[in-house]
Amino acid sequence: MTTSAIDRAAELLFGNPDRILVNVRFLCGGEPNVSAEHLAEQIVLAETQIRSSRARLIENVDEHLTALSA
Repeated sequence: MTTSAIDRAAELLFGNPDRILVNVRFLCGGEPNVSAEHLAEQIVLAETQIRSSRARLIENVDEHLTALSA
């Protein structure tokens, strides 16, 4: 059986009963019709980057977003 990106993302976010908090922000870049499957794929990709130490730490999200929108 093939597991969908949505199932994989749900397991990554909510599958650990010891995890008491999950904070996810969806920044769709102005796209009005982003699918749940696409968002789930991004969650799976982000988790892979975090686990492989390839993720970039952003300590001030608001400052970073302002820089992107300029």
